[in-house]
Parts: sequence; C-alpha cells; structure tokens
Amino acid sequence: MTRSGPHKDDPPPFEPLPDNNVFSHQTHPSWHDAYARCTRLFFWAVGRQPPPGAASYDMCSRVLGHLVLEAPTESGRDWVCKRILSCPDEQALARLAQKFIFTFIGAFKASAGQSLSGGRDSSSLSSPGGGSAAGGLGGGAAHSNYQDNRILVLERDAYKCTITGSLGADSGPPAQGALLDVTLVIPPSVDIRTLSRYAGLSNDDPLCAPTPRFYRLENMLTLDDDVSDAFRSLNVWLEEEKQQRNGEYQIVTWQSSAEDSEESPRYTTAFTSTDLRTRPVPSVHYLRLHAACARVAHKSGAAAYIEELARDIARLTVLAEDGSSAGVLAAALARAAAT
Repeated sequence: MTRSGPHKDDPPPFEPLPDNNVFSHQTHPSWHDAYARCTRLFFWAVGRQPPPGAASYDMCSRVLGHLVLEAPTESGRDWVCKRILSCPDEQALARLAQKFIFTFIGAFKASAGQSLSGGRDSSSLSSPGGGSAAGGLGGGAAHSNYQDNRILVLERDAYKCTITGSLGADSGPPAQGALLDVTLVIPPSVDIRTLSRYAGLSNDDPLCAPTPRFYRLENMLTLDDDVSDAFRSLNVWLEEEKQQRNGEYQIVTWQSSAEDSEESPRYTTAFTSTDLRTRPVPSVHYLRLHAACARVAHKSGAAAYIEELARDIARLTVLAEDGSSAGVLAAALARAAAT
C-alpha cells in the first residue's frame, strides 16, 4: 500500500539554509562569500523556472549551501567555495549545482542498482566521469580483487551486518542467516577526482591513484542486503561519535537526523579487527565523505529529486507524442553532459 501524501511522522523534505552568519568574513572570507552567493541564489530563483527536467533553482541554492556547510574537511570547503566563487553569474551557479547533484548524490544512488558479485541490474543513473576506468563493477582484475577481499571482510566483520548485527547465511546454513553483501563505502560509479578534492584526501591515497583502488578492505564493509541498498542510496550513513569512544559510529537515517534530540534513541556500531595490518577497518575518511554526501542529499532535497528522476527514466521507453516526457529526457541528457 502506498500513501498518497505526507505522513505526520515523515521527515521534512529538505532543510532550509541558515542565515549568512555561519562564517566570519574576517576569519574565513572565502567561506563567507561563497555561502552568501548560495543564499543570494535562493532569492534570485524567485519567479524563475529552470530548464525542463532540471532541479529547481532554490534546490540548487540548497545543494551548494549544504555542500559548503557539510564539507568533511577545511580543504574540501576551500575547494567547493573556490568553485562557487568562480561562477560568473547565477545561471553558471545553477549549472554547477546541477552537475554536483549528480556528482555527489546521483553517482552514489546509481551504485544501489549495481552488483559487485553479480545478480542485479545496472542502474539507469550513472555518474559523469564515473568509474569504468577504475574497474567498474564488471569482470577482470577489479572483480577478482573484490572476490579475494570479500572473504577477508566477512572474516573481519565476523560474518555479521555491521549496522544491524544480523548473522549472515555465509556463517551457517542459508536458512539461519541473512543474505550478506560486502559493500563499498565509495563506489566506482563516482567521479573520484572531484570527490577526493571535496573529501580532502591526500594525493597518495589509493583512491587518488591513476587507476583508483576501490576494492580495498578500507573501502569495504559487511551489510545485509536491505541495509546495503539503503547505504548505497545514501539513506543510511555512519557519523563519528562525538566522544570517539573506541572508534564508534552513530547509525543515522534522514528520519533520525530530523528527530535529533536528547530523548531520541541512538544506535551505534564499531569496527574491530584482530589484525589491522591484514584486515584493516573501513577508513574514517571514506565514511566521512559518504556521510557528508548523504546529509547534503537529504538536507537539500536532491535525494528525492534524483529518486523521482530515476523512476521516470526507468518508465521512459519512447518519447510521448505530446512531448510530456521531454523534461525527463532533457534532465538525463543534462546529466550526461555535465562533465
């Protein structure tokens, strides 16, 4: 059964940008000025309509603003602010936001329709500049690396989903366990050159190599099948515990983040390994990047836009004679051209 409208317990569709007093012009002038451009884009958007199928201009302002606010590192914030300030006018700013929607959000959601071990159809939403050069999700050496490391990850994570704690079928008779999926934190569908700058990854990070090494234990975690889809779709993410007790992470959804209060229940997980040299735990830098993209996706409202666009593209087989599907096609072409 589907609901025809919002439910009283649903989280808000987006989070408005706070006023432009977040950053001091004296201490961080570029952050202040870039964020101010994002808020001004919101007011410029009033009464203006974007091209068919494109994200609304007010959504564009929120995407850019939240990318500034949620940057996982100061160098990442410097980078995104420089990109914002380089735009000569509001139209260019909106185009940058449209590109970033697919770079930071659509590319992650694309991976939810793909399989590392076979069995799922490819998604109709892929990222510009994304992954086949990095090995993709197909065969060859990258697939072999995944299969080899999959066993090490399952052993490291004790054949349990690291979020729900459910025991996997791999650890016993299939009827006694959940179907486990060894999932990549950062998938090959992304434009890793762009995301690495936003994440502030060092140049010697294996993801920044000429052929990025996605299939490393530091980029892999064990999840059950349903949680894996939610994690890949940016609907579940992990945030570092404020006290950093034994490497614990808080398990977050858009619903739980919208309800954040002292009374709200909190669920945590922690990654452990008996041998960090041969079975390292997931990289905190990769998890920070995934979490930042998830927060931007939901706070801006772009997550719902991407999901609706993906559904429209999946239903689109031929253009309707009356042109009603032209907007969906235009958005798909804009995505493909946003390089």
